[in-house]
Amino acid sequence: MPSLEGKVLAITRGKKEAAEFSRLVKKEGGKAIPVQAIEIVPEGRKAVAHFLKLLEEKQHDYCAFMSAQAVAVLFDLGGKGKVASALKSTKVIAVGPKTKKELERRGVRVGMMPDSFSSIGLAKMLSRDSERGKKKIIIPRSAEAGSSNYATKALLDLGMSVDEVFMYTVRTAKITLAWKRFHRMLLDKKIDAIVFTSASNVRSFFEIVDALGGSDDGRKIDRLVQAVVSIGPFTSAELKRRKVRHYEAKDHTVEGTVQAAKKLLIATTSR
Repeated sequence: MPSLEGKVLAITRGKKEAAEFSRLVKKEGGKAIPVQAIEIVPEGRKAVAHFLKLLEEKQHDYCAFMSAQAVAVLFDLGGKGKVASALKSTKVIAVGPKTKKELERRGVRVGMMPDSFSSIGLAKMLSRDSERGKKKIIIPRSAEAGSSNYATKALLDLGMSVDEVFMYTVRTAKITLAWKRFHRMLLDKKIDAIVFTSASNVRSFFEIVDALGGSDDGRKIDRLVQAVVSIGPFTSAELKRRKVRHYEAKDHTVEGTVQAAKKLLIATTSR
């Protein structure tokens, strides 16, 4: 019998972004429910023009992409050919396999990827560069404070020159019929596990659940499901701040979260 047979797992992503998660859960015999907690709001073409200008003028040694969203926004606004051509002048870093796949899909050669798919992993990887103090790096990212903000501070501490360009912001998604259905299932304890994929997703999730109301609110989420899974340390920090019992995936990827949820659900079932 598949290990997730009869289990229902939710993830704080839209249907399109949750495609890999849904496929992996279905493969294990479970049911996946995507609930979009945030919406991406691009900063506009001026941000792309600023990024390209900085890259040309400063000739950065590295360009680090912290997420697939940053890649998508940059290329969608700047044009595939123009951006891909500009990135040939620097060594491109992808923080995570999904980000790497998104870059390669757009014709960009990825030169480096940290072992740990997080800001901490990026800083650790570059700390091994003996000449890091002379190196320049540019980071196109979200204006949302958090993991990328940590990366900037850590790289500055290493003596590197850091330029960051805000490509997009995030806002809480609208409450849809799908959210109302999910919320009802949540209160009825019909959701077995919830996977959170970023700190901003955590914040928006609680905002939406609290707005929907009910006899139990988002602050009791760990009492309503068998497992709460975090994709990485900054997501975990936001859950911890809200006193939510959770488990952080050892592998900070979507596949890693599915494996973590599976392990927790199997352990709970066998008790």
